[in-house]
Amino acid sequence: MRTRALFLFFLMLMAPLVSASEVGFSQENALGMEGLNIRTGEVSPNGSLIILVGDEGFIHIISTTAPGDRSQDQSIDSKRSARFNDVSWHPNGETALIAGDLGAALRYSLADNSVEAVNGAGILGSTELSATSWRAGGDLAFFGAKNGNIYSFNEGEGLVQLENTKSTEITDIACHLEQNICVVSSLNDGLAVLDRTREITWLDGTSSDTWVAADCSDGSYPKCAAFASGRRHISIVLNIQDASKSTTGQVMQLQQGSTDFIAASRGFDGTSLIHLAPMESVRYKVDDDEVFMHVESDAITSYNPEIAGQSIAFMWEIGEDDGWMMTNEGSIVQIFPVESYQSLGIMETIVFAAVAISVPGVIIGLIFMNSPYLQRKYRQLRGFEKKD
Repeated sequence: MRTRALFLFFLMLMAPLVSASEVGFSQENALGMEGLNIRTGEVSPNGSLIILVGDEGFIHIISTTAPGDRSQDQSIDSKRSARFNDVSWHPNGETALIAGDLGAALRYSLADNSVEAVNGAGILGSTELSATSWRAGGDLAFFGAKNGNIYSFNEGEGLVQLENTKSTEITDIACHLEQNICVVSSLNDGLAVLDRTREITWLDGTSSDTWVAADCSDGSYPKCAAFASGRRHISIVLNIQDASKSTTGQVMQLQQGSTDFIAASRGFDGTSLIHLAPMESVRYKVDDDEVFMHVESDAITSYNPEIAGQSIAFMWEIGEDDGWMMTNEGSIVQIFPVESYQSLGIMETIVFAAVAISVPGVIIGLIFMNSPYLQRKYRQLRGFEKKD
């Protein structure tokens, strides 16, 4: 038993060290439209479609699993020239809300590819809308504006302006996947939660950061996260019974790199993919409040400097490190995992060479010490013992 354990130990020493996986890139067929500035997108609830929105009334639908196949695209004529800033599918996947400049509070219908103003949009005037999201139950949605206003929406009531809003841009609205509670991020007024009754509670101690994005990526945890300029992030622990009593964790900071958080996409398996300017991304895991690199700027620059000069508009995955990113100019890049082996330094190389040389002798010695037959043969060869 001791011999076997030592043998396995030496085999482990000789095995190569494997580092964390890296990602590779492969360029897909681009959208091929001139003058694009895509702002964001969202995967449909059934996982088959992505709706993209952007400048000049841009709305476009592509396949999630074959995003380079232009024959599967649907170009949507919004009949508008306003900039569209955000989009959110209804949980049933039949319609999507769009938030944009010039009071653009719109509803897209998948059945006939129509786009129309939502009920009550007249109260907006030329208000610039920056964010929108349906909550889990599908009974209510929210719009956020660049002037700090927050509106609720359902078809019966139309748009209703909520009380207790602030004065700086609402940068994101993220709703929990299972509970009818949402998180709001603002440019300079901090973070807030929206409860089931549409009450807004601003979270203490969050107004000193410039929050640019929020996400509630894992429905199994009563937690969301928000991301701020300076590569800072914070977890928000939701109080399901009384959302006004929700709390925040400690503000953390990503130490790697020098780029900055600008937006968020939903990653695989309850994670968030945070975009950094100009061309990087990190993965955030809500369960342990951990952030680590996903796509590094040096890697994408080495792959294609032209792509590296664009910015990430949207990302999506079908597996960990297995997905795509859409740039603001309509380029599509597949991302896939590549296992890399950790390189060894001079000292490690010397040590492993010594081990490689000595291990066979050690193994032979162990076998000899545990074999009475071999020991007897050795004594006979040396003349210490007469042959039978």
